[in-house]
Amino acid sequence: MNIDNLCKLLLEALAEAGFNESTLFNYRGVIRRFKAFCKEKGFSEYSTDVGQAYADDVISKKTGKFSKQRYFSQGRFARLLNSYCLTGSFDLSTMKRGMEAPGNEMLCGLYKDYISYLEDKYPNDNTLSFYRYEALCLFRFLESVGISNLNDVSAATVVDYLKTTKQNRQRAVLCGLRLYFTFVKREDLFAVINGMHAYRSKRIIPVLTDDEMSRLKETIESGDVSNRDAAIILLGLSTGIRAIDLINLRLSDIDWNSETISFKQSKTGNLACIPLTVTVGNAIARYLYEDRPSADNDYLFVRDLAPFGPLSGHSSCYVIVKKAFEKAGISRDGRIFGMHMLRHNAASVMVRNEVPVSTVAAVLGHSSTDTTDIYITTDEAKLRECVLLMTGISKEVNA
Repeated sequence: MNIDNLCKLLLEALAEAGFNESTLFNYRGVIRRFKAFCKEKGFSEYSTDVGQAYADDVISKKTGKFSKQRYFSQGRFARLLNSYCLTGSFDLSTMKRGMEAPGNEMLCGLYKDYISYLEDKYPNDNTLSFYRYEALCLFRFLESVGISNLNDVSAATVVDYLKTTKQNRQRAVLCGLRLYFTFVKREDLFAVINGMHAYRSKRIIPVLTDDEMSRLKETIESGDVSNRDAAIILLGLSTGIRAIDLINLRLSDIDWNSETISFKQSKTGNLACIPLTVTVGNAIARYLYEDRPSADNDYLFVRDLAPFGPLSGHSSCYVIVKKAFEKAGISRDGRIFGMHMLRHNAASVMVRNEVPVSTVAAVLGHSSTDTTDIYITTDEAKLRECVLLMTGISKEVNA
């Protein structure tokens, strides 16, 4: 089929399917790049072989190295065109970022074995998706350089792979590689990356100002938010609990005598024991005695409508926090609302009150204090103090 006509049909199909203008704009750019490739190669008629040639063109012209972005986007585009050639209609589901197993049979087997291991090890979908994606990127790279046997993977291969990753992705890539090399018992490769430290930016994490905190507490105390939502927000502000762990809390997790809440963290699988302050305890008790419906489950927080099951996910917590913030007159200002905002705030308050970083890490459920260190940069006042102190340093020190 003529390439120009095929691309025109694709744009029409996207428009008819209701895709917004920004998506159409992006695909016009994809089509321009595809047509330039075809012109360079002398292709005027489309076939699955042309699509495969485009999908295999994964070497960046700027860097001369393997490009994961080209691998995924061009492969996705080729599958989209192939679907029309084979069926007479565009399978728009191919536009989604897929988690397809590698095409190589041996690598596909290794990938599926690893996924089975991950599914047993990590009940949390986000953690599972993270490691699955990192494994897929590794296998796609190995496939692109002609490696199908793990015995052929050397230290040089690992270094070459790391060179293809962007700076802001290197921490995630190293994390994924450490777990995979541990799984396949490649201690030699684990040793190669174990001493590597990826770049990590020290950004100031946005938190609530003192005025915003006061307004939020006033809103809660005024009764403008429900008892359930008030308990959720106060628990988040006090402990920095993750949304997924809050959703999974059970009535039996609260020890009213010792004033603690104990639970197994979904992200790490570790047991956590966090303090139950008087304010939070009273808020939870008020919800349990006054508002919590009689449900046939033991989840601490349940939905307001029958059948009164647990909260549906992160989005439920996001909506709860967002509504409370709006009632308190707290503007977004580029910040991300939701439980993670409360988590950031809890951490920064602890750091500001000079709570030891190891204790903050324990409360937040961090496996390493390196993760907790980023919250030290949330206190702008202390950063300003550092700047003021440095202004008195003589310029002749290094003379």
